[in-house]
Amino acid sequence: MTEPPFIGITFDVNVPRKSPEAWEFLLDPRYPEVVKDAGGFPIALPFARRREVIRRILSVLDGIVIVGGDDVDPRLYGEEPKPGTGTVFAPRLRFERALYAGARARGIPILGICYGMQLINVLEGGALFQDIRRDAKSPRRHDDAQDPITRVRLQRSSRLRRVLRSDAVGVHCSHHQAVSRVAPGFRPVAFAPDGVVEAIESDRDWILAVQWHPERTPESAATRRLFRHFVSLCRAHAAKK
Repeated sequence: MTEPPFIGITFDVNVPRKSPEAWEFLLDPRYPEVVKDAGGFPIALPFARRREVIRRILSVLDGIVIVGGDDVDPRLYGEEPKPGTGTVFAPRLRFERALYAGARARGIPILGICYGMQLINVLEGGALFQDIRRDAKSPRRHDDAQDPITRVRLQRSSRLRRVLRSDAVGVHCSHHQAVSRVAPGFRPVAFAPDGVVEAIESDRDWILAVQWHPERTPESAATRRLFRHFVSLCRAHAAKK
């Protein structure tokens, strides 16, 4: 039997406003569940600061999932925070920046989800709308808890379209920020009805990024195909070690 690839999953955090020092790790159990269902072995990744520790983590992993969360620090793309921009948690950002850089340099497959996609875009030189309705002038809510399913259109020539085997898919969206400028070396490949970018893909075929939350619809064909494809990339990376 083929051993499952080891896939690291980053943590989100809960930071109480009145006592931020009492922050705690958060991990939606659906993230490791969809990774495991697709044939991977999920490993939760608490934040590390020392470079040597991060190098050792990367030496073990065959893939990385950067999960959803609050907002990316707008100063990383040359803007000051505007009203409504959410919490920026420095320990998480510091760890994921180092983790992403190390994984990218080693060719380790990376999947960014929601905040994870935004972070990848920013770290690669792109920018964000700090608030879609205000900055992108969109009348549509992308964080409507009562109606979270959005039908997104996929670029026909994209790898993502080939993976999902559809020109359009219904996905679970929950975000108030979005890509405003796509990073060099990436291209937009999925769009909401109002034109908001819902996925980007890299010239490197081992970096994937979607704005929606596939883990929240584990039964959907799109989620199964996305994670099976990602795990297959991780398995191929493991075979090269």
